[in-house]
Amino acid sequence: MAVSAMHLKPDAGFEKQIPLEHPYMKVFKQYEQAFGGANLISIALIRRDRTDGQGIYEPRFLEHLRRITDDVFFLPGVDRSRVSSLFTPGVRYIEVVEGGFGSGDVVPRNYQPTPEMLQLIRGNVAKAGVIGRLVSADQNGAMIVGELLEHDPATGEKLDYRWVARELERIRGRYASPQRWQWVARADVEGFKAGEVVSTRYSAPLWAPGFFHVMADRERADEALRLVKRSELELRQDANPDYDPSFTIHIIGFAKVVGDVTDASLEVVGFFFVALVLTMLLLWAFCGSWRLSLLPLSAAITAVIWELGLLHLAGFGLDPFAILVPFLILSIGVSHGVQYINGWGNEVAVNQRNPLDASIETFRRLFIPGTVAILTNVIGFATLAFINIEIVREMAINAALGMAAVIVTNKVMLPIVLSWVSLPDVEQFRRRQQRRVELGDRLWRRLARFAETRYAVPTLGVALLSLAWALWMYPQLTIGDQQVGVPELKPDGRYNRDSQAIVSNFAIGVDLLKVVAVVGEYGCVKPEKMEAIDRFAWHMQNTEGVQSVLALPQLARVIRGAWFEDAPKWRVLPRNEEGFGNIAGMVPSSLGLNNPDCSVMPVLVFTRDHRAETIQRIVDATKAFDEANRDSGVEFQLASGNVGVMAATNEEIRAREIVVIVWVHLTLLIFVWISFRSLASVICIIGPLVLCSLLTYGGMATIGIGMKSATLPVAAFGVGIGVDDGIYLWSVLAAMLAGGLPLRQAFLEALRHTGKAVIFTSLSLIIAVVTWLFSDLQFQHDMGLLLLFMFTTNLFGAILLLPALAWAVLRQRGPEPSAGGTIETGQPPAQGRGGPTP
Repeated sequence: MAVSAMHLKPDAGFEKQIPLEHPYMKVFKQYEQAFGGANLISIALIRRDRTDGQGIYEPRFLEHLRRITDDVFFLPGVDRSRVSSLFTPGVRYIEVVEGGFGSGDVVPRNYQPTPEMLQLIRGNVAKAGVIGRLVSADQNGAMIVGELLEHDPATGEKLDYRWVARELERIRGRYASPQRWQWVARADVEGFKAGEVVSTRYSAPLWAPGFFHVMADRERADEALRLVKRSELELRQDANPDYDPSFTIHIIGFAKVVGDVTDASLEVVGFFFVALVLTMLLLWAFCGSWRLSLLPLSAAITAVIWELGLLHLAGFGLDPFAILVPFLILSIGVSHGVQYINGWGNEVAVNQRNPLDASIETFRRLFIPGTVAILTNVIGFATLAFINIEIVREMAINAALGMAAVIVTNKVMLPIVLSWVSLPDVEQFRRRQQRRVELGDRLWRRLARFAETRYAVPTLGVALLSLAWALWMYPQLTIGDQQVGVPELKPDGRYNRDSQAIVSNFAIGVDLLKVVAVVGEYGCVKPEKMEAIDRFAWHMQNTEGVQSVLALPQLARVIRGAWFEDAPKWRVLPRNEEGFGNIAGMVPSSLGLNNPDCSVMPVLVFTRDHRAETIQRIVDATKAFDEANRDSGVEFQLASGNVGVMAATNEEIRAREIVVIVWVHLTLLIFVWISFRSLASVICIIGPLVLCSLLTYGGMATIGIGMKSATLPVAAFGVGIGVDDGIYLWSVLAAMLAGGLPLRQAFLEALRHTGKAVIFTSLSLIIAVVTWLFSDLQFQHDMGLLLLFMFTTNLFGAILLLPALAWAVLRQRGPEPSAGGTIETGQPPAQGRGGPTP
């Protein structure tokens, strides 16, 4: 499995993030080839000095813009037909001249940096209508936009977004970094001669041993990526000849998000090892033996390795957005392993069994409740498959494989290994265990009071108030994003700063909704249909949250005015088909505003942000207009563009969220019923979980975390993990009650048996995710915050609310246990403070 796991590769994909079965996405895929998709990259080049009045019309700026356009054109995976900048042939202007109309490229093919040419380009930009789109509003910046394909045309393989992100950073560094680092061939290697530059980077490369490889630069876009051994190269550093501090470069796009997330994910490895060290220290404090503390940790690490190995064997990669799953598997493995170590240690220390007998006895007692708990986790995670988003389903499969590995490593392998463990000083171990039992007994006696009336009633009252608050806050939970920038990254991170710079300088913004107007063949010459699209564009332009709108009727007005010497009064739509026919012939389909037979015309709606309420408001406005204008013969179909993808995702989450959470709890309920066959067990175990889930939703609404494809799995995972505490406690409590003990005494004995392990496992879970709060990834920080809240509330629910619910359901009273706490039942005690073996 370790060998298989080593072949696991990061696997990010744009289409994995979207619900392809959603009606919006069917429209998206239907017209993707004609009008492009939503997987865009945008690079903005902006001058720092905006006071000299030159703007972009000076030789250095235009030379940089030309070179960056070429770099984007030759990026791996880019659709060259959909690269746009002032230097691409498809960007043209139209003007009225003495003989009729004149047109041409904004930047002429024979461009030379002469004053006359610069003045000509300034005039062409004004006539082309690209200010606000490809040129900033103040004309001090320009934009290059490209669209990425899902597969690299050069190799036919799935596009490596990490490589694209590196190349984008290389473009930035070429002009923004004062230094450069070049890997040079020491001798002749495949494809390179001695002394030739193999790879150029503009940030200091991390040290790596000689057996690591360096990615070679591609001279042509149709070349395959090549790797060269690090030991065959020499690293040289010198001044960057292209460095120019007069400009800033801002880059956005899905590929850049993946690159930033992947780079920041490297720190996750550090968090993983920090969690390992902290967990090992806690295990040593819990077990009192380094030898024992390493066993549950080793079993948990083995489960993680098996999870990653099985993931590769199943044909999947590890998506950067699913990095929480190995953490959870590690934590779950440790938690279940601790239960075994706890039971085995008490059998050895108290009942004086040998390691083999202690392992067999512990296995008999814990295998069924532990396996049931894990199976409920697996089934709970599997319910995420209801959500038709590939990344969410991959997370569900990933978690299910990990939990299957935990069953083997913790329920089979660990008991076998424990049967061979020999402690160097058994008597010292027993004395240490006895001291721990005595120290913990004070806490257990206090906690056992929550099974009494005077503590149970206030606890239930607080639970009911909390439930009422959660139900009141639930309608305020947002489905989708609540941040203006990319929610996966910090608000002050470079990507979101780049995004804000582009939004503030360009009218089109970075968020686009494409509404497809289906009009029938040659609809662009039908006055009533063009009028309907024009009214829709005006309607959307006046919708709150819309920054600008671009549609074919708007361009038709401009062309109509040009027929009449550009007089403003003629900037109106024609009233007959002949007038539209003259206009339609002048609008190429390459502009993306119509297809060749004019049967479909997209309306481009640029939004101010992609917050959930903004998207919902615009989508509702589109649907309302379409419903009210059905007799116009135009059908306005949603949707394409990145905002269309977000709208579909939000609707999918909204439609499936309740279903997933209900199925998670229903699955847990069924398994608890099968395991214990009593209504009381269902109420006492599931009740705290339901309250925890609702409190989590209330907390998300309070602190501003939206429900989306990254947070919904967390809610399901948290519920699945939280059931473990309740099952372990109830399994002992039910056995004690069956032995004739009153409720408080039974709960006290349950705490003595498993309370220490339950509290420890919750602490280990909390420690595993608390490091996430320091992550540079905003979505990992948010997930860590949610899991921290869920693990804490699950702990309090199992320790405090479970006995209070048991008091309400069972209504058992009994005297407070004696100081010794030993109940004569005719069965051997399972721990030092007595109690029948459950």
